[in-house]
Amino acid sequence: MMGNSKTNKHLKKTQLKELNEKVTAEIARIQTKLSINSSMLKVKDGTSGDEVDSANEELIRRSELRFSTRESLYLKKLQKTQDLMLSDEYGMCEECGSEISFTRLKARPTSTMCITCKEESEREELQSFHGRKSKSYSSSMSV
Repeated sequence: MMGNSKTNKHLKKTQLKELNEKVTAEIARIQTKLSINSSMLKVKDGTSGDEVDSANEELIRRSELRFSTRESLYLKKLQKTQDLMLSDEYGMCEECGSEISFTRLKARPTSTMCITCKEESEREELQSFHGRKSKSYSSSMSV
């Protein structure tokens, strides 16, 4: 993060409270979902009938694991955001130091970049993706 002297004075206390409530509710939702998923994974440890059933169960288990991993990563991001909300740096762009609008934070409370810097970052990612070479064909990939 940039060592900015700018603070989130553009956000009202009521707005910060609303954002904090949204993050807290999302954390609770994910924790409940992860708890239910881990309970379900333990229950499904029995043996099944045929190979097709086993393959389907394995596919479902892998999907649930992938979603659980994704949710766990999002949970960490939400918890980091909640910690950041205690500082004056929340709502400030980590790239340029400008204000992140309340509208953007309401849509995505974990935002750490203003919309301008985020769009630039995504453009750079897209350009580097299009410029990569295929390892299997030794030629440029066209997407």
